[in-house]
Amino acid sequence: MTKASRLRPALRRGKPSTRRSFIRTTGAALSVPLAAVGATLPATLVADGDPLLTRLEMLEDVNAIRALNQAWARHVNAGQDEAIAALFSDASAARIDPSIRSVAAAGFGEQDVIEVAADRQTATGLMHCMVEIETAIGPSCPLVEMAREQGGGVVMRSEAGVFENAYARRDGSWTIERSTYRRL
Repeated sequence: MTKASRLRPALRRGKPSTRRSFIRTTGAALSVPLAAVGATLPATLVADGDPLLTRLEMLEDVNAIRALNQAWARHVNAGQDEAIAALFSDASAARIDPSIRSVAAAGFGEQDVIEVAADRQTATGLMHCMVEIETAIGPSCPLVEMAREQGGGVVMRSEAGVFENAYARRDGSWTIERSTYRRL
């Protein structure tokens, strides 16, 4: 069959043959046998020991932990202590240095490291960040007292640091077990 004879039926219908129509027809024709093969695979083969499924589950866990870290940072920045405590497995472990006023991801979180254990029940993470710290001016004197009365009397500074976190899966969702801050 020549190229001209293949184009004739398309031209008779009033529309010329294009690459798009060729790709659409060929793609549909090639996808049918692949779909039939995929439908005949036993479910146990797909569910048991499938490395892609395991990798997908691990990536979903990492993304859930990143979302947990982002929620934690939002609550720290807003000063919502009750919401912060809700993110922890044990509310009494939700202690944050009182001088920390805000947390921002350093480098958009590209340096963060999250490692999920093989059993997918625990994880550890390093969250690189910029922290804004508020330190009270001292010693007490009339000028400092006047500044405190007007909402001042503090020195604000930013520093780079890392939060070292431990996570645990509780009732199907990730929670923070402990969080430790250290300066870089």
